[in-house]
Amino acid sequence: MQKFRIYLIDPLQIIKVIEFYGKLKEMSEEVNYKKIADGLGISIRKAREALKAAEELKLLDISSQFVSASPEEQKLFFRKALQSFEPFMDFLFFLEKGDKPEEAIRKIKSLYNVERKSKDILWIFKKWGNFAGIFLKDTFELVNQLNKSKPSMIGELLSQMDNELKAKLWLAKVLEDARKYITNDEYDSLTEAILHIQKNPRRSVQSAGEVLEDYLRKIANDRGTDVSKKNGISQIAEELRKKEVIASKHVPILRGLQVFLDRDIFDGLAAFRNMAHHGKDKKEMKKWELSEELALSYVIQIVLCIKSLYYYVMEKQLTF
Repeated sequence: MQKFRIYLIDPLQIIKVIEFYGKLKEMSEEVNYKKIADGLGISIRKAREALKAAEELKLLDISSQFVSASPEEQKLFFRKALQSFEPFMDFLFFLEKGDKPEEAIRKIKSLYNVERKSKDILWIFKKWGNFAGIFLKDTFELVNQLNKSKPSMIGELLSQMDNELKAKLWLAKVLEDARKYITNDEYDSLTEAILHIQKNPRRSVQSAGEVLEDYLRKIANDRGTDVSKKNGISQIAEELRKKEVIASKHVPILRGLQVFLDRDIFDGLAAFRNMAHHGKDKKEMKKWELSEELALSYVIQIVLCIKSLYYYVMEKQLTF
């Protein structure tokens, strides 16, 4: 697991440093801690800590956008980065499962090899979360807290299809250990798929299908199976099955359903994806219109397939 420092610095200081850094880069000026410290009237230590925090949050890559952005836009950039920052998201995940902040921080320190004191990490996460509008003022309570009555996972998803942070938390809950095997880009694409279920079902299906194909190719690469000449979900899945990388059968999904061959599952998913990517049907001469119900079903199946594949390939467990 990657090691994180989680720098003890105020979020406004981070934003000021990013903006000034972006301006220096824009003018092709040399960037160093002293130049930033002198320009902003802060200590070299603060300049270094803020710059390192921005780097860890992956905000330096978009520093040019901070130069022309309004304060509210800058805050949105910061919030989005925080929602992709693994230690912070896992902290939220543990809080949602009922851990006290101190318990959650202990887990974060262990998971991510953080050497900083627990009380300092708590201060950082509270300060950053408050600033980003994720926590209510001076608390660890989420703004628009999830329903305390603990709805079903499906009910929870339906209630947060328009909330990026909560969609990410839902994914973390469902994926469990499989979360650590998907990239941040794949995680963001699955989040996008959820957010577009209602407003753009076609885009939702496309995003989810692309993640599954990328995921299958990654499994193939990690297990030494050449799928470079294979096209789409079905062909890759069939090759993985032939090489005995993935199971020939999956456990039943619901009571009363028979055990499915993995080929049948992936062929079905590929067919839906083809509907989303292609224009008019060759025979019908009409374009398929995808409903939000189909998109919802498709995204859920994709997430469960990713989870099932992880547990079988990595843990040799049959689970769906």
